[in-house]
Amino acid sequence: MSQTRRQYGRRCSYCYEMGHNRRTCQAYTNYLKHNIEVFNSTVNPFWIKTYVKRTGKMPDGSEPTGDLAEIKKTAKKASRRRCSWCVKMRMVGGGYGHNRRTCPHRKVWHADQKRDTRDLRQAILNRAEALGVGMGSLVVDKKYLYDGSDFHWRQVVGMVVKVDWDAIDTTKLKDHPVITVHWQNLPAEERYTPKVESFDIPRSWIPEAVAKRGWNLGQDTLKMLGKSSNPLLTCPKDWLERPIVLDEVA
Repeated sequence: MSQTRRQYGRRCSYCYEMGHNRRTCQAYTNYLKHNIEVFNSTVNPFWIKTYVKRTGKMPDGSEPTGDLAEIKKTAKKASRRRCSWCVKMRMVGGGYGHNRRTCPHRKVWHADQKRDTRDLRQAILNRAEALGVGMGSLVVDKKYLYDGSDFHWRQVVGMVVKVDWDAIDTTKLKDHPVITVHWQNLPAEERYTPKVESFDIPRSWIPEAVAKRGWNLGQDTLKMLGKSSNPLLTCPKDWLERPIVLDEVA
């Protein structure tokens, strides 16, 4: 959609008024009705056929009969606008009467999520510093590894080498990689486990009030082995104020 259309809306190609198109233009419908009165429908049935095909009715509001009844079957039915965002979110009312761009529910959702995200980020800053979880933390996990002759369960130690701070918001608390771990003691013969892996946000970072909103938010597969002396090393100074890009369903 062009910038002009987004800014000013639809313009009718018949009457040039804003807010509708030729298909729904009442002025064009009146024009057809006028021509039916002016021209003999028996001699020139074009206008009445066009009117019936457009409206599904006769000019006097009655139901078409005969050949005109067949033409009525091809009449275009006016469709109700429906918001795709409301449909995806299963909003009450079904999202009729507006679209995604003008959706009032989506605007409220954005405002709520951005407010909650800033509260979440502030809580994470406090918890990460207090728990020592972040850049440079040592973590341990249990993996099924190949040692050259067979597969065995063994513990592997890794270091958090990256935190994607901008990926942390209330819409990305599940199935969104946030931290990157570099494994330190993988067997030299191991060919199936990458030396560097990404994981969801640590569950220990998520405040209890937020964790109650959904099942299995974050991940707890990684266990803390050693605290970091500076877990917020790579956290941007304007992290709380910078623009937030939410992950929408639609």
